[in-house]
Amino acid sequence: MDNFLYGRKYRVLVADKNNNALDVSNLRCTFRVEKVALQVANHAEVSIYNLSPDTEKVIIKEGMRVILEAGYQGYLKTQQQGAAQQVLAPKQYGKIFDGEVIQAIRDREDVVDYKLTLVCLDGDSFLNNNIVKMTVNAGLNQRQIVDQIATKAVTPTEIGRISPDLKTQNLPRGKVFFGMPKDYLRDIARDNNANFWVEDGQVYIAKATDTPPGEALVLTPKTGLVGVPQQTFDGVTFKCLLNPAIKLMTMVQIDNSLIRMQKKRLGQIPVPLDDDGQYQAYKVIHYGDTRGNEWYTEVDGVSRYGAAAPLMLANKIQSPNG
Repeated sequence: MDNFLYGRKYRVLVADKNNNALDVSNLRCTFRVEKVALQVANHAEVSIYNLSPDTEKVIIKEGMRVILEAGYQGYLKTQQQGAAQQVLAPKQYGKIFDGEVIQAIRDREDVVDYKLTLVCLDGDSFLNNNIVKMTVNAGLNQRQIVDQIATKAVTPTEIGRISPDLKTQNLPRGKVFFGMPKDYLRDIARDNNANFWVEDGQVYIAKATDTPPGEALVLTPKTGLVGVPQQTFDGVTFKCLLNPAIKLMTMVQIDNSLIRMQKKRLGQIPVPLDDDGQYQAYKVIHYGDTRGNEWYTEVDGVSRYGAAAPLMLANKIQSPNG
């Protein structure tokens, strides 16, 4: 094969409030990470098996944050050859979740195995236990206001990708902000017919019609595509080997000849496949078992122009947050 992936690679870290991290990767871990563009916060469930009693108590008492990295050791080949290719070819490995523990559940898997399941939420402190209280001067535009809200909240966070097409009018006078940051950010997103969410602790505001950064990720059976992609009434859905490069709003290119067509139903007509086979991810699920067979990413994608996003846009002027 021209491309190859081999050897699962992963790391599971549980950190306390001081960011002292405990690596539990040597134990059996299972995980399910679900990200949806219309959900402000992404969530994950990570189960750790057969912890020692002392370690389990420490995690239950002090575990505040989970960082999950997963993928493969192997490289996807590029045009470089030999040693240069080994250095320059991209690895299919990286962070798939970074969030806060909101609940720890201890239970028995069977008569032998115990597991500790950590229910996690991405950006919980910023979104749900936070406040912004500040006054800004006249002249700021919406992009600058987003920066101010994210960085000057009591619990600040980082900025991810913000749509370049936010409205550009400036504040005619100073304004007081006092309340939850997510409420102000949601209002800005709604005003711009955009989506707002937090991914890996970073704030994103994006429109379905934005041009995604970088080139589309090409998926074929040689680069990780598993099974047969399926056309849906809203776009396409497909499964691939676990790939951390697929994030919300990532553009993925699939040969339309590989996609199984959806049957028409009374009153429902499937949206046509994209002419160039390019689809934008609006739902991404990573799941795996470090001692089992599961190690996959499942994606729901829509046309790159957003014309068929059932949960994102019914048309280009409708607000998905409305």
